[in-house]
Amino acid sequence: MVGHKVVSLILFLAGWQEVATLVQVRHVAVDVGQDLTLACAEEDVLPHTDSPGVMWIREGREDGQIKRLKVESNGVLELVNVSADDAGNYSCTLDDDADAVKSRINVEVRTPPPALRNVWVKPSTILANILWEVGGTGGYPIIDFTAEYRLKPSEGEKPEQWKPIIPTHIPPNSRQIDVYHLVPNTTYSFRVWATNQLGRGEIVEVENHTHHSVEELELARHLLAGVEDFDTRVWVAAVGIVMGTLLILGIGTCYLLYRECKAPSGGAGGD
Repeated sequence: MVGHKVVSLILFLAGWQEVATLVQVRHVAVDVGQDLTLACAEEDVLPHTDSPGVMWIREGREDGQIKRLKVESNGVLELVNVSADDAGNYSCTLDDDADAVKSRINVEVRTPPPALRNVWVKPSTILANILWEVGGTGGYPIIDFTAEYRLKPSEGEKPEQWKPIIPTHIPPNSRQIDVYHLVPNTTYSFRVWATNQLGRGEIVEVENHTHHSVEELELARHLLAGVEDFDTRVWVAAVGIVMGTLLILGIGTCYLLYRECKAPSGGAGGD
């Protein structure tokens, strides 16, 4: 009785280094969301008997991945709707000769760019400087960066629309961009991301507060200069002197007007 060919899939930690040390590694790249098939070996290398099966080994394991993996009767491993977690090292052996690795494959999953690193904002009074670092490209060259900003809404307030920062397509070699026409002493939200041919990468959002206006600070500094050493008794005495002087001037003015009104008018002498 001819038995059915047994095909099995095994995923376990550290298997890559132990069972596959001499076979040359093949590198395969696939875009995220696509399907991928991995052949264990050339057809003439695999035995034509029905007894041995093909065993696939992967370094590491991701929960839920087995549902998206399928091994065909010819030993081909199929990954359906590839995700970034499918990237890694795969090897295959035969059940009757587990020590003889037939194939070693390194799978690279190309994705939109990952989140930018160390994104921070250096604010001034009416402008801010956004800076970032690139942690990866996703497998394709970065086409450009995009940055936007808006006022941080108060609690319960509907946020306003994001405003683009010019240029809208920041060159891929840039690592910073300036934002102009901000309001002093105001909190803003900023966000930035990278784009490659697969689309927009993960967005990073940060907040910061613009500085007070320089004129306002200078005026406040001038008004408050020496306020800690100011003696209020001096201020009261100065006000008293000013008020007393005004009172004396008022009384003197009234007296002169009174004298002017009481003085007899001189007439012309008769013959």
